[in-house]
Amino acid sequence: MRKICIVSHGHLASGIKSAIGILTGKADSVEAIDAYVDDSDFTSRIEKFIDSVGPKDEAVIFTDIYGGSVFQKVILAQPERKGIFHVTGTNLAAVIQCLLSADPLTPKVIDELIAESARYLQRVPPVEPEHEKSVGEEGDFFS
Repeated sequence: MRKICIVSHGHLASGIKSAIGILTGKADSVEAIDAYVDDSDFTSRIEKFIDSVGPKDEAVIFTDIYGGSVFQKVILAQPERKGIFHVTGTNLAAVIQCLLSADPLTPKVIDELIAESARYLQRVPPVEPEHEKSVGEEGDFFS
Protein backbone atom coordinates (compact mmCIF):
# COMPACT_ATOMS: atom_id res chain seq x y z
CA MET A 1 0.00 0.00 0.00
CA ARG A 2 1.19 3.53 -0.77
CA LYS A 3 1.00 5.92 2.18
CA ILE A 4 1.46 9.66 2.02
CA CYS A 5 1.90 12.06 4.93
CA ILE A 6 1.98 15.83 4.51
CA VAL A 7 3.32 17.89 7.41
CA SER A 8 3.14 21.69 7.22
CA HIS A 9 3.04 24.91 9.13
CA GLY A 10 -0.60 25.97 9.45
CA HIS A 11 -3.34 24.37 7.38
CA LEU A 12 -1.37 23.79 4.17
CA ALA A 13 -1.31 20.00 4.71
CA SER A 14 -5.06 19.68 5.18
CA GLY A 15 -5.61 22.02 2.23
CA ILE A 16 -3.51 19.83 -0.05
CA LYS A 17 -5.34 16.75 1.25
CA SER A 18 -8.69 18.43 0.52
CA ALA A 19 -7.59 19.28 -3.03
CA ILE A 20 -6.39 15.71 -3.56
CA GLY A 21 -9.81 14.46 -2.50
CA ILE A 22 -11.52 16.77 -4.99
CA LEU A 23 -9.13 16.01 -7.87
CA THR A 24 -8.45 12.30 -7.37
CA GLY A 25 -10.88 10.93 -4.79
CA LYS A 26 -7.90 9.47 -2.92
CA ALA A 27 -7.82 11.66 0.19
CA ASP A 28 -8.04 8.52 2.36
CA SER A 29 -4.49 7.63 1.26
CA VAL A 30 -3.15 10.88 2.70
CA GLU A 31 -2.41 11.79 6.32
CA ALA A 32 -2.37 15.56 6.87
CA ILE A 33 -0.58 17.02 9.88
CA ASP A 34 -1.20 20.73 10.36
CA ALA A 35 1.49 22.00 12.74
CA TYR A 36 1.26 24.99 15.06
CA VAL A 37 -2.49 25.46 14.63
CA ASP A 38 -3.02 24.80 18.35
CA ASP A 39 -0.94 23.98 21.42
CA SER A 40 -0.68 20.24 20.70
CA ASP A 41 2.63 18.58 19.91
CA PHE A 42 2.44 17.14 16.40
CA THR A 43 5.61 15.04 16.81
CA SER A 44 3.67 12.02 18.04
CA ARG A 45 1.52 12.09 14.90
CA ILE A 46 4.65 11.96 12.73
CA GLU A 47 5.94 9.01 14.75
CA LYS A 48 2.54 7.28 14.55
CA PHE A 49 2.60 7.59 10.75
CA ILE A 50 6.14 6.20 10.59
CA ASP A 51 5.17 3.29 12.85
CA SER A 52 2.13 2.54 10.65
CA VAL A 53 4.31 1.81 7.62
CA GLY A 54 4.74 -1.91 7.16
CA PRO A 55 7.47 -3.78 5.28
CA LYS A 56 5.32 -4.06 2.12
CA ASP A 57 4.19 -0.43 2.17
CA GLU A 58 5.61 2.43 0.15
CA ALA A 59 5.58 5.76 1.96
CA VAL A 60 6.54 9.39 1.54
CA ILE A 61 6.46 12.24 4.02
CA PHE A 62 6.14 15.65 2.39
CA THR A 63 7.17 18.77 4.34
CA ASP A 64 6.65 22.37 3.35
CA ILE A 65 9.96 24.23 3.85
CA TYR A 66 13.50 22.88 3.68
CA GLY A 67 15.20 23.45 7.02
CA GLY A 68 12.04 24.68 8.77
CA SER A 69 10.88 23.41 12.14
CA VAL A 70 8.45 20.91 10.59
CA PHE A 71 11.24 19.58 8.36
CA GLN A 72 13.50 19.24 11.42
CA LYS A 73 10.85 17.29 13.38
CA VAL A 74 10.59 14.81 10.50
CA ILE A 75 14.38 14.47 10.22
CA LEU A 76 14.63 13.72 13.95
CA ALA A 77 11.95 11.02 13.62
CA GLN A 78 14.23 9.18 11.14
CA PRO A 79 11.63 8.02 8.59
CA GLU A 80 14.37 6.44 6.46
CA ARG A 81 14.74 3.69 9.09
CA LYS A 82 11.44 2.32 7.75
CA GLY A 83 12.27 3.03 4.10
CA ILE A 84 10.12 6.16 4.02
CA PHE A 85 11.11 8.92 1.62
CA HIS A 86 11.15 12.53 2.84
CA VAL A 87 10.44 15.20 0.23
CA THR A 88 10.45 18.88 1.15
CA GLY A 89 9.29 22.04 -0.61
CA THR A 90 6.12 20.22 -1.50
CA ASN A 91 3.34 21.30 -3.80
CA LEU A 92 0.04 19.80 -4.91
CA ALA A 93 1.48 18.50 -8.20
CA ALA A 94 4.24 16.57 -6.40
CA VAL A 95 1.85 14.87 -4.01
CA ILE A 96 -0.63 13.95 -6.75
CA GLN A 97 2.12 12.55 -8.98
CA CYS A 98 3.49 10.48 -6.13
CA LEU A 99 0.06 9.22 -5.18
CA LEU A 100 -0.97 8.29 -8.72
CA SER A 101 2.34 6.95 -10.07
CA ALA A 102 2.13 3.31 -11.07
CA ASP A 103 5.89 2.93 -10.68
CA PRO A 104 7.33 1.44 -7.49
CA LEU A 105 8.80 4.21 -5.35
CA THR A 106 12.57 4.20 -5.62
CA PRO A 107 15.03 7.08 -5.16
CA LYS A 108 15.18 7.46 -8.96
CA VAL A 109 11.39 7.54 -9.33
CA ILE A 110 11.03 10.04 -6.47
CA ASP A 111 13.66 12.28 -8.10
CA GLU A 112 11.82 12.08 -11.43
CA LEU A 113 8.50 12.95 -9.78
CA ILE A 114 10.12 15.95 -8.08
CA ALA A 115 11.63 17.16 -11.36
CA GLU A 116 8.30 16.76 -13.15
CA SER A 117 6.32 18.59 -10.47
CA ALA A 118 8.88 21.43 -10.45
CA ARG A 119 7.96 22.12 -14.08
CA TYR A 120 4.52 23.24 -12.90
CA LEU A 121 6.01 26.11 -10.91
CA GLN A 122 6.16 28.90 -13.47
CA ARG A 123 5.70 32.62 -13.79
CA VAL A 124 2.59 33.29 -15.84
CA PRO A 125 2.97 36.23 -18.23
CA PRO A 126 0.13 38.78 -18.24
CA VAL A 127 -2.72 38.18 -20.65
CA GLU A 128 -3.15 41.00 -23.13
CA PRO A 129 -6.55 42.66 -22.62
CA GLU A 130 -9.02 42.08 -25.46
CA HIS A 131 -9.20 45.77 -26.46
CA GLU A 132 -5.41 45.93 -26.94
CA LYS A 133 -5.21 43.02 -29.39
CA SER A 134 -4.15 43.80 -32.91
CA VAL A 135 -6.66 43.49 -35.73
CA GLY A 136 -6.49 40.04 -37.23
CA GLU A 137 -5.43 38.12 -34.11
CA GLU A 138 -7.16 34.80 -33.63
CA GLY A 139 -9.92 34.19 -31.06
CA ASP A 140 -9.71 34.49 -27.33
CA PHE A 141 -8.18 32.39 -24.59
CA PHE A 142 -11.08 29.88 -24.52
CA SER A 143 -11.66 29.39 -28.26
